[in-house]
Amino acid sequence: MESLQELLSRSAARHQNLCPRQVLGVRMGMLAGKRLKLDLPQRDKRLFTFVECDGCGMGGIAVATGCLVERRTLRVLDYGKLAATFVDTLSGECIRIKPHPQARTRAEQLLPDRPSSWHSQLEAYQIMTDDDLFIIEPVQLTVSLKKIISQPGLRVDCAECGEEIINERQVMRGSKTLCLSCAEDSYYLRKTGDRSLSVKNHNQIPLITVIGKSKSGKTTLIENVVRELSARGFRIATIKHHSHSGFEIDYPGKDSWRFAQAGSRHVVIAAPNKLASYRTLDQELDLDEVASEITEVDLILVEGYKRANKPSIEVLRSTHKPELIGSAEHRIALVVDADMDLDLGVPRLSLDDVPGITNLILEHLTKQAGRI
Repeated sequence: MESLQELLSRSAARHQNLCPRQVLGVRMGMLAGKRLKLDLPQRDKRLFTFVECDGCGMGGIAVATGCLVERRTLRVLDYGKLAATFVDTLSGECIRIKPHPQARTRAEQLLPDRPSSWHSQLEAYQIMTDDDLFIIEPVQLTVSLKKIISQPGLRVDCAECGEEIINERQVMRGSKTLCLSCAEDSYYLRKTGDRSLSVKNHNQIPLITVIGKSKSGKTTLIENVVRELSARGFRIATIKHHSHSGFEIDYPGKDSWRFAQAGSRHVVIAAPNKLASYRTLDQELDLDEVASEITEVDLILVEGYKRANKPSIEVLRSTHKPELIGSAEHRIALVVDADMDLDLGVPRLSLDDVPGITNLILEHLTKQAGRI
């Protein structure tokens, strides 16, 4: 192993200066090598490191261990903590190292005559004992390191955006292979005009379900909200969950109806300004699969699908079997009668407060769009 000063020099060269966090990072990496009995900085890929912040401390750990993002032996988890878990991929041993909560105080007590606390820490961290500086704890991973490392040469294309996916980071939605940006929350949105909520990819289209007992007013609520959102310039799609088989949407005697009666499993009616399509299913599709057919809208409002585990607005009426049917985890609002005294920790609105319900939906979508 290289000496502390050699490693600090290399770290400072990468950062153009030396700071206390780099010293901590370098010493954490050196300590990991000692505890795991590994010759570091490594030239192979035996050690894998999870670092819980980016910045100078991470840089010091990388220099001391030889674990690098570009070599796929270091992963940054932005927990905002200068802590790291070191994994011996051969033995399976895992240790997590973090600074001692008294490390700063001890450094300033050790060198009280320095110009500032920063200077005391910079020097003291280089001479303090490991026990004074750090806490080490054995840990067990909750993620599969084998899946994280993956295999070289595995490539697939996203069925939605067409971009290449490596390292087995694809996910399946029904029969579709999708990248994480298309299948889940993405850190970016594709802008359409001046609507920040609008995205091209259907898997990024926000979706909210409206659930409740039969005849509680779900359809009326959605109808009014669609009208309000459309008036504000948003493009809305709707999905209605029909719990019974055999409904008909075509007219007997029409050409399209005749095609279906003759045995056509998928019927499409196309006009210059409208497209209609229906098909026979061998088994029911889940909500994600149904929504995958929808494009070029800003929001999908869904009536029903109470078990879909999607953000939901639940309608509860005192005159229509006032019984909750949705999941508290996914409930974002309640729409209730004025005489119902109910506090479930989410906003309560009345059925006729369409502007208020619309504003709540848009606030929820803005929060979702801002998550990283």
